[in-house]
Amino acid sequence: MMLLVIAAGLFLSIFYVERALRHTVIALAEAEAVRAATHAINTAVLEQVSTHISYADLIKPEKDVNNQVIFMQVNTMLVNKIKSEAEIAIQDSLLELGQKKTSIPFGMVFGAKLLSNLGPMIRLVIVPMGTVHVDVADSFEAAGINQTRHRIYLNVRSDVRVVFPLLDREVPVTTQIPIADAIIVGPVPQVYLGQSLFRGF
Repeated sequence: MMLLVIAAGLFLSIFYVERALRHTVIALAEAEAVRAATHAINTAVLEQVSTHISYADLIKPEKDVNNQVIFMQVNTMLVNKIKSEAEIAIQDSLLELGQKKTSIPFGMVFGAKLLSNLGPMIRLVIVPMGTVHVDVADSFEAAGINQTRHRIYLNVRSDVRVVFPLLDREVPVTTQIPIADAIIVGPVPQVYLGQSLFRGF
């Protein structure tokens, strides 16, 4: 009888430890998938898209006789071109990521820094899922006395599937990448504050 109790206790202990480790490994795998995919997205945009973009190419401010900005014209053709190029570059980068071997050390499961690089490597496969969605957005913020910083960036959304022995599920990936900015001297028309110039893009 005592042996049965000990055996049952041992079984339950192993079950709960395995369950706890499983959740930890899954969380680590998902975090690594998001990290790797975000890095691939950022690299694709920075290397293949944003290097040839300037603020002056995207926005043409119209000024009055007092040199104050009264209107800001968006280069819609260039914005659409940037979106298209970014989507293609990101998709290619994620496909390339899926062909690489990604792994995390098993020691990371225990959460201790001394063990984080120890143990066998848990191999992951990261597969892009569906399409990449890219939106152009912007923001205005104070940058000093009578100055406003106008930032333009890409909002990227995609899904990747992370596959390894304990997991096969889709993970959402979102990131925001700055592509241009400028300092506007003087007041910005109130119509632009609190809303985006790129609505509809």
